[in-house]
Amino acid sequence: MKKQTIILAVLIFVFFFPIFLKAQFIKVDTEFYSNALKETRKVSIYLPYDYFQEQETHYPVVYFLHGWGGNQNALDDHQMLMSQLLLTGQIQPMIIVCADNGCQPFGTGVYVNSVITGNFEDFTIEDLIPWIEENYRVIPQKEARGVFGQSLGGYGAFRFGILHKDMFRAISSHAAQVNYDLWMPAVRQMLMFENSGPPYYYDFYGFSNDVPYGPNGFFTRSLFLASSGYSPDPNSNQTYINPQIIQFPFNQYCQLLDSVYDKWEAFNIPTMLSGLSPADSVSILYGCGLYDETMAYYPNFALQDTLDHLNLSYEFFWHKAGHVMPDPYFVRSLVFMDSLLLDYSIYTESDTPARDMLRIEAMPNPFADYLDVRFEAANAPEAFIEILDLKGLVVQQMRQQLKETGIHHIRLNTNALSPGVYFIRVSSGRCTGVKKAVRL
Repeated sequence: MKKQTIILAVLIFVFFFPIFLKAQFIKVDTEFYSNALKETRKVSIYLPYDYFQEQETHYPVVYFLHGWGGNQNALDDHQMLMSQLLLTGQIQPMIIVCADNGCQPFGTGVYVNSVITGNFEDFTIEDLIPWIEENYRVIPQKEARGVFGQSLGGYGAFRFGILHKDMFRAISSHAAQVNYDLWMPAVRQMLMFENSGPPYYYDFYGFSNDVPYGPNGFFTRSLFLASSGYSPDPNSNQTYINPQIIQFPFNQYCQLLDSVYDKWEAFNIPTMLSGLSPADSVSILYGCGLYDETMAYYPNFALQDTLDHLNLSYEFFWHKAGHVMPDPYFVRSLVFMDSLLLDYSIYTESDTPARDMLRIEAMPNPFADYLDVRFEAANAPEAFIEILDLKGLVVQQMRQQLKETGIHHIRLNTNALSPGVYFIRVSSGRCTGVKKAVRL
């Protein structure tokens, strides 16, 4: 009898636990009218489990941008993983939004405004975000807003986070094409492989799923897609392309056309990054697989030089896989967002950030043997740094003398801490800031 009871308990656990786990985030499928696109668009919204019970609570929000060919359901396969992070306390309750950015004729908008595909930048910035803030209890502040994307959506995350730095506190981008200057030489070789010539005829519709890198394959189609945003031209005179609605960056002999590529330069991530500074308080996590099939790894790796030169806050996450986002990067992204965004709280429209709030950063997060704490303090002779566990007990502390006003960096030795969730509290003068971090 005892054995049967144990077996029954195990079966109940196996059957119901995934349902319970998934329910930590409640998916809402809805739609709204976009003025930018002049049509109704579908949106998936993932609400924390207590959203309908805590009527006064407002939450930080992360906007997820899907890749080429994706739609508003791009996060469905990650819902259980999201719930696991919430259930185990690795992230706080937050709202995650994914809208449909699909369109014709090439499958997806490239997160810019285009006469060919539509105004997909305005769709997110001017339509989606205000609509979410009007209809859902999110904290409508930069400090509570992040943008996260995969592949083409990773490019969109970089673009939105940089150009709209007053709106986003954190950027996470995986497997994006971040530097066309470094990508084009390799793409030229693939164009010659995928198309017959010279002279070459580039046909978007000649692609075959059976031969992904064969005639008129992935890289040919990718250039059509990118051109729809960076060099659209409904009156194109390039007779060697189909459809003839863009300015293709290569001629019939697979030579790069400077007159076209010059238009692309404004959309290059390093070009846009030149307008970002440490004072803008935009932190970046980005990554790519070492064996990325779209040849995105080297441009992503090399982007570190640009970020270092600009003294921007970033973390580069590489892995030994391909273009598809692995679970460890997805986990790292949400924990990264959680470490930077404001905590969920009781909030009203009249609320403004407290005058005595100290903005701090704690990286890497998750951390292991050490933790770098960064904060800005003014007119205070010293700072107190404390690490608290989930019970609120101080498990480590130190006092740091501050010789001047400005940004301060302090490295904490965390060898003695056990794995788990902690809170980093920094107090300086009348200001206090708290940040959650995870010890691996």
